Amino acid sequence: MCTISTLEKLLLVAILHVSLFHITSVTITQQHNDNIPHDKLVTSTNFYYAHAFVLNPVQLNIRRTSPISFAKPPPSARFDLDAIEALEAELDYQERLRKDIGDDKNGQGERLSGHGDDWDPLLNDRMEVTFYEVSPELHNQRIDLILSEMMTEISRSQCGSLVSEGMVAIQTPQDKEAGREPTILTRKSIKLEKGTILQVKHVVDDIPTEIMAQNLPLDILYEDEHMIVLNKAAGMVVHPAIGNWEGTVVNALAYYLANESPFGSGDFIGPDGTVSPDQVEGISMEGTDGEAVTFRPGIVHRLDKGTTGILVVAKTRMALTALSEAFANRQVKKTYVAVTVGNPGRRVVIDKPIGRHPIHRQRMRVVPNAGTNAVGRVAISNSQVGRSALSFVDTLAFDGKLSLAQVRIETGRTHQIRVHLQDRTTPIYGDDVYGFGDWNQRLAKSHGIQRPLLHAFKLELKHPVTGKKMIFRAPMADDMINIVKGVWPDGENDRPDLFQRYDVEVE
Repeated sequence: MCTISTLEKLLLVAILHVSLFHITSVTITQQHNDNIPHDKLVTSTNFYYAHAFVLNPVQLNIRRTSPISFAKPPPSARFDLDAIEALEAELDYQERLRKDIGDDKNGQGERLSGHGDDWDPLLNDRMEVTFYEVSPELHNQRIDLILSEMMTEISRSQCGSLVSEGMVAIQTPQDKEAGREPTILTRKSIKLEKGTILQVKHVVDDIPTEIMAQNLPLDILYEDEHMIVLNKAAGMVVHPAIGNWEGTVVNALAYYLANESPFGSGDFIGPDGTVSPDQVEGISMEGTDGEAVTFRPGIVHRLDKGTTGILVVAKTRMALTALSEAFANRQVKKTYVAVTVGNPGRRVVIDKPIGRHPIHRQRMRVVPNAGTNAVGRVAISNSQVGRSALSFVDTLAFDGKLSLAQVRIETGRTHQIRVHLQDRTTPIYGDDVYGFGDWNQRLAKSHGIQRPLLHAFKLELKHPVTGKKMIFRAPMADDMINIVKGVWPDGENDRPDLFQRYDVEVE
């Protein structure tokens, strides 16, 4: 018979207690730390079970089930077939819409979002929504054409502007059947099928039927019977619109052309200075990106309210067509100068698309990550893709804080220079939308200037009738000259064309 000494018994008990301690610690750890990987915990527990079994099978039976009962079960996979089928149907629907959108010539159609936050908050006592349904006769027609057939009081170009501004939502028959909310569109080339419901949001406003002629000062750089070229003053809006029915360049031109011009009033201004709403189809205006322009007699491009400089206006329909095509085909060279906060650099090329801000719809922005989506199509949201915009920037002077930069633009997107310079973190001095607030406050307090210091300095084009090349230059405004002199003391000697008036060059 085998006997065990007292010392061996004590050693055996000690080993048993240590083993049971480890088993218990594993159990506690599992209860209070579910982040431990399940497989690692089971492996550790099994090791101590084996150890305890050799030493004391009875104790093993006491502790064996405790750790296992608290182990975290592995995740189980669940498949909701109905949800998967609904998702597939939605993907098929969006793919069909992408295909319709991709068929337009630019391949950049729009599907922004459901109604949600982009639609209802804009409704107020000055807004209303009108409902229309696409008739069989208008099946598979462009949305701007459909709207013009239904809203006969406005032109097709104005209908397209409503779409571009996000004022139109559609609900296709498939949407209605599936219970989907209407979709806001911003691409006027999209074609709609019969039965589609259109919701058109518009401002309830007393829009005048004609524009008042006003005797306002104009700085005329050039004029003949076909066109007139102005040096627009700061604070002057180019064309009448809601909130600015008076005091615009068009109001001033209506008076001047009817009463003072030695070359006649042209096709758009009546002998008494009256201006009728422009109904010319197929004529685009650069710098608007499809925004609604009700009264634009001869206006082919636009400058922002705070921007000064060269503005070309056609006086005849022939000149309007020729100039609009020249701007659209990038045959007009446009050069600006701007005072910027910081130094944008020398010979900088900014080739970044610009689109409307997805939340602040009156603002523009550089669109991030533009490109194609997973199925090889151009992304369908304008806020995701935007429109191509190309700017060439060259710093002329830098005093350590401010710069005078010359900017030549190949395209004419809304707020293009302001947005591109903001994206470079060197915004235009005084720009209350895209600039630095503290710097703008300093400019207003020290110099009383509350506008972006941006000037359309030079413009080169071919005469719309004679075809001769013409170069126009306009000196900077006095408030901007005062700031530039501080940044560039020798600027007037180095670049007198920025400070002084020059005759028009004709080649």
